[in-house]
Amino acid sequence: MEVTYKEVGSIQEFIEAIRIRVDVFIIEQKCQPGWEPDEEDKEASHFVAIAEGRIVSTLRIRNVEDGVKIERMATDKEYRGRDISKGLIEFVLKEIKKSKPKKIWMEAQVQAKEFYEKCGFKAVSEPYDQFGIPHLKMEYPE
Repeated sequence: MEVTYKEVGSIQEFIEAIRIRVDVFIIEQKCQPGWEPDEEDKEASHFVAIAEGRIVSTLRIRNVEDGVKIERMATDKEYRGRDISKGLIEFVLKEIKKSKPKKIWMEAQVQAKEFYEKCGFKAVSEPYDQFGIPHLKMEYPE
């Protein structure tokens, strides 16, 4: 299966990315309905993975005071376990590194810790609660 990775370039792509986030965070994980989309989407850069002619994975990045933060990684249930998300992370890391940020980090769900470790991230905190889901801070070493 051929997969394309890119920055969102149209309102339609943005809507499809939000649809995946709603499916994962609101429907599957039962997060608060008003959580997706949020105000930070306006200042973020959004990226997607496209397979079989449709968007199947998404994440966003934001420039924050101490570097670049990766957020809202979500993948369509049907496409999980196929390394599509890993490919999206790798693509985005290459894009981020072009700007030479002080730090690249995220607040990852504890259940996804091993996945992010395989992508090169290291846990730098103990688990804590965020939106009723255990998270931990992870950083990408330079």
